[in-house]
Amino acid sequence: MSEMQPRDFSDVWAFVRVVDSGSFSEAARQMGTTKANVSKQVANLEKNLHARLLNRSTRKLGLTEAGSAIYQHALRMLEEARALEATAAGLQTGPGGTLRVSASMAFGTTCLAGLLPAFMERYPDIRVVLSLTDRYVDLVEENVDLALRLASRIDMLSAVARPIASIRYVLAATPAYVAQHGTPARIEELAQHRCLSFGAGGAPLTWQFDGVDGTASVQVDSALSANSSVALHLAMLRGGGIALLPTYVVGEDLRSGAAVQVLPAWTPQGHTGDKLYAVYLENRFLPPKVRVFIDYLLETIGG
Repeated sequence: MSEMQPRDFSDVWAFVRVVDSGSFSEAARQMGTTKANVSKQVANLEKNLHARLLNRSTRKLGLTEAGSAIYQHALRMLEEARALEATAAGLQTGPGGTLRVSASMAFGTTCLAGLLPAFMERYPDIRVVLSLTDRYVDLVEENVDLALRLASRIDMLSAVARPIASIRYVLAATPAYVAQHGTPARIEELAQHRCLSFGAGGAPLTWQFDGVDGTASVQVDSALSANSSVALHLAMLRGGGIALLPTYVVGEDLRSGAAVQVLPAWTPQGHTGDKLYAVYLENRFLPPKVRVFIDYLLETIGG
């Protein structure tokens, strides 16, 4: 196998500038060169990669599938190069830039969003872009710096999953619901109650519990199944039944009395795992903006 030769990546930077500016002419103006030179650099990149990166028309440019993937990689290369240059030159006076964070809808709205103002006050040069979704997010394809994921464990290639906090779940219902339907004294009695479960299939589910005397389980025929803890939370607050929820969603309601904990001697096992992880791409030069955000999460919710 032949050894890869070093290159200056000027064609990659030209490609990024063309995509960002939307035209070869504007990219050339920003780079202080000619449109012909920029076009030649992009053509050389396509030739070296054996792939067409741009769909060209008389009105606009569009990325091909290969071009979209290369563009995301190129952005990270550019960011790492800038961070390395600043560090080597001693110019990094503090974390800055755009921090792109992905989180679930429930965790993002009920916990993370409330933590961000203090973080932005501490690091005014960091601009946060928060994306909330319950689907799997590809860090490379979607240009995400850090994803917050709930799981029992995470095994990923070319990525680091750092544990941030333990996640605790409880059973909760409104005082009105338990006043009308009674409070279950044993786990088996849950089968006779309206249970609100995380899931999309609608089939009977088995809730698992940990207690001082070991583990226990019960099969519940859910009155409501939803693939969103936010939806289950709202349904519970309207008297819909007993919901299995993480404490970061329902904790404030338990403290205020808007909800009561059911079967407090038992700890239910969560549907999405018992830990919150910060997941980011493996990188020898971790950008300061990512490092300080992880440190901030450990400081505020770590445990």
